[in-house]
Amino acid sequence: MQLKAIGVSLSLLCLVPLSLLGQEPSPTPTGQPAPPAPGLKPAAGKPVYKPPMMGAPAVRVGGASRGDGVDASLMALVPDHAGLTTKAHPSLFWYQSKPAKARLELTLTEPKQVKPLLRLEAAAAKKEGIQRVRLGKYNAELAPGSSCKWSVALVSDAQNRSKDVVATGVITRVAESEELAKKLQAATPAERPFIYAEAGIWYDALEAISDLIEANPKEPAYRAQRAALLEQIGLKEIAGKL
Repeated sequence: MQLKAIGVSLSLLCLVPLSLLGQEPSPTPTGQPAPPAPGLKPAAGKPVYKPPMMGAPAVRVGGASRGDGVDASLMALVPDHAGLTTKAHPSLFWYQSKPAKARLELTLTEPKQVKPLLRLEAAAAKKEGIQRVRLGKYNAELAPGSSCKWSVALVSDAQNRSKDVVATGVITRVAESEELAKKLQAATPAERPFIYAEAGIWYDALEAISDLIEANPKEPAYRAQRAALLEQIGLKEIAGKL
């Protein structure tokens, strides 16, 4: 299964195995903490997500099977409001209930822009469970203060897109406060998800705990902590499957 990147600002066109998304090592940007190492002891307890006081309307949409040849559902792993990130190149996460006989398409769009910031396609959506796309891998950068909409779709009929199964979310890039930066600098990788969650930075909290899971796949405490985060934003059913 191959993933094609289309419509990036540098006209990037590349092929990447979808099965490797979220599993391949990625470079650490300058000035960013190093990724977690295997064997890291989990922090005690579970992270508590404190949503930012933004007063924004609900934006999360999950796609259910419509019985048009797609026996699967999707859910963007985001809160029911615009989730925050402090990073120029964060990760996007979604959940697919089962393999599907459909094309997978991910699109990231900026406000008032016709051309997507990023568009990815895979010929077959054969992977189930939690999936991840690292925006930095495709040179897709969020501008400071920007609020972008992203969607992932299962396309069973390219001639009739009304049959798509679609899940969407919104991501807003905010500046990292001096207080948050100090806390992160003094923290271990196992403590970062707790710090981001407490600060209301959803995407960075989910990314931090997912990095720990990838580095320590046999440590159940990290999976329990990620499940706790998902439960707190109303995704209890998905959390129970992890």
